[in-house]
Amino acid sequence: MITDGTLFIGRIVDKLDKVDSTNQYALTMLKQRPPVEGFTVWALEQFAGRGQRGNTWLTEPGTNLTFSIILHPRFLPVTGQFWLTRAVALAVAEFVSSCLKSDSLKVAIKWPNDIYVNDQKIAGILIENMLEGSTLKYSVAGIGININQTQFDPSAPNPTSLKLLTGNSFILEDCLNRIFIPLEKFYLELRAGNYKKIDEAYNNLLYKRGVLSNLSINGKACKGTIKGVSETGQLLIDTDTGEQNAIEPLELSNVKHLVFL
Repeated sequence: MITDGTLFIGRIVDKLDKVDSTNQYALTMLKQRPPVEGFTVWALEQFAGRGQRGNTWLTEPGTNLTFSIILHPRFLPVTGQFWLTRAVALAVAEFVSSCLKSDSLKVAIKWPNDIYVNDQKIAGILIENMLEGSTLKYSVAGIGININQTQFDPSAPNPTSLKLLTGNSFILEDCLNRIFIPLEKFYLELRAGNYKKIDEAYNNLLYKRGVLSNLSINGKACKGTIKGVSETGQLLIDTDTGEQNAIEPLELSNVKHLVFL
């Protein structure tokens, strides 16, 4: 499957009926014969999709978008890998906003990599990197977006979909082709070094930014205000007791776990 409308992202799409994980499929390809940049793996059914910190991405077969894009961000140092998360999140948020066309439905980025509409999750992102020295050799950007699904597992955290929000059904292939355009746009902004522009856009969309909220940080309930995200991707929170927290986005041994109560 070959698509138009972009220079390289999504120009070649490997469409699968069923796969365990599009990210795992793409990572296996990279270990064998790396495809060209922008190569996309799209699955109609993903039965073992992975989310952040080992969570499972559950989706109804044939109703949603689950795909992974292979990128070659050698221009980014290892310490700057969260910039890619910013760029991808902004692209997904822009796509969702373009489908909703409603001022009452507010699209936000819930740190580090979920897309929310009002207080409901509509999309998730998982980026996995292969390193070469101090730079990123390859990245696999896995994206899941709820499109036409209307019934969800009761244990899923506050999910929604484009169909639930708009009442309309969407053609998956059209949605995929549409999202390639903002993905390439923000990736090229990143490659051009426009970090300030990306940082401002990401922080402007940050879920609950500047709002005093009930939180749980590392199992401890508190009230806090999200101030923004640091250059390396730390979520910066000031609590009402004056404590300042910098929460790491990566799976580090000293990571603090954040929950909105």
